Amino acid sequence: MLKKWMKKPTFLVSLTLLFALTACGEEAVEEVTTEDIEVETADESEVVESENVAAGELFEMKQITSWFPQVENAGQYYAAMEGFYEEAGLDMTTEPGGPQVSSISIVSSGSAQIGMAQADQVLYAINEGIPLVAFFANFQTTPQGIMFHEDQPIESFNDLANGYEIYTAAGAGYWEYLVSQYDIEQDQNRVYTGDSSTFVSNDMAASQMYVTSEPFYLQEQGVPTGHLLIADSGYSPYGDVLFTTEAFMEEHPEMIQAYVNAITNGWEAFKEDPEKVYEYIIELEPEKTVEQMNYATEQMEELVFGGDAVEHGVGYMTEDRWETLIEQLYELELIDSLIPATDVFTTEFLN
Repeated sequence: MLKKWMKKPTFLVSLTLLFALTACGEEAVEEVTTEDIEVETADESEVVESENVAAGELFEMKQITSWFPQVENAGQYYAAMEGFYEEAGLDMTTEPGGPQVSSISIVSSGSAQIGMAQADQVLYAINEGIPLVAFFANFQTTPQGIMFHEDQPIESFNDLANGYEIYTAAGAGYWEYLVSQYDIEQDQNRVYTGDSSTFVSNDMAASQMYVTSEPFYLQEQGVPTGHLLIADSGYSPYGDVLFTTEAFMEEHPEMIQAYVNAITNGWEAFKEDPEKVYEYIIELEPEKTVEQMNYATEQMEELVFGGDAVEHGVGYMTEDRWETLIEQLYELELIDSLIPATDVFTTEFLN
């Protein structure tokens, strides 16, 4: 399906650029000239951009991740470590996210071109009139879940209704869904601050977590945990979705394609040799350890490379999944209308 932002002139340019960006040797790149590009169908800015890439100049881009440097974003960091961005014609700056960083605000303001967020967060932004488009999902299954002390008799989400204090981030869509579908009550909710001490000291506490992270650190402290994955509740947004603005995608589709090529290579390289990127991440975030990243990598195998990615490749998304999420958020009155799924995501770059 050809999206509204994939206009014919830019598509013709992108085909030529794709040849230039993926050619095996320098000679092949040097042979690409403006004569090879459909100049008569492209506007002046696209021709200049094409000439720059053909001349070996890198296109400057910035991306904002969802958290501090971590192996959960291995595709992006592997691409940086191995030079996949440069091979694709990109001069990529990667800035970490965190609790005080809004990738959506940064990208929508034009201060970065690519951001990372959960699928429902992207929909909240679009509902507010921010013209974003998702084009890649790092996680087929979100790592988000609710953890509890291992000795607690919890086997389903309904069991959390038995007097537990449940800590979640303010405005979490999955919390509203759990309340609507299970015996859980609103007054059980507590605001998640990121401080694990409250959870550790209270046997009747349950807390949001990433299955790749918190259970490992708590086990190191001698606090074994169990967990329920949010995706098993019936609420299953894609995790760490990559997005840009409609304007940037319309103006620079070949750069989005180059970026997707680079991170796809990164994820594939990670799957083959995950440990190679560990030291690179530790240099960026010294608190990380090889042991934690080994644990996270094991947890990530099915979450990243399972599901539809088995057949279609890493990053894949479906219209059905997006439509289901949109309908759930609309029924929960978290968005104002049934946004057409084809307006919020595209698979055009997933080759």
